[in-house]
Amino acid sequence: MADQAGIAGGANGTQAPGGPGYGAQPPAGHGYPGGAPLPSGKATASMVLGILGLVLIPIILPIIALCLGISAKRMADRGEGGGRGQAVAGIVMGSVGIAFAVLGMTVATVQALAWV
Repeated sequence: MADQAGIAGGANGTQAPGGPGYGAQPPAGHGYPGGAPLPSGKATASMVLGILGLVLIPIILPIIALCLGISAKRMADRGEGGGRGQAVAGIVMGSVGIAFAVLGMTVATVQALAWV
């Protein structure tokens, strides 16, 4: 209730809605604080298989890493999971692993034909 001077609350000390003061505080949440979502299993697997594909099995693992990386990146872009950076790392390492495998097979084929 406002008095004649236009001051909200009058003598009882209350303020009118929208007047000066602090706004409503958001409720305290529980659990994981806001921010980036946790990485998905696909993104992590893509990165790990990309690393192993460069070191151990240079034909099969990079292909799997590339496929998982593309899938995980699409999921992260839609907001269904995190780990976009890991997915991109898997895509890059998978692509490099495939390129090395193709280069190695090409060099081996050229050398084999040079001996004939």
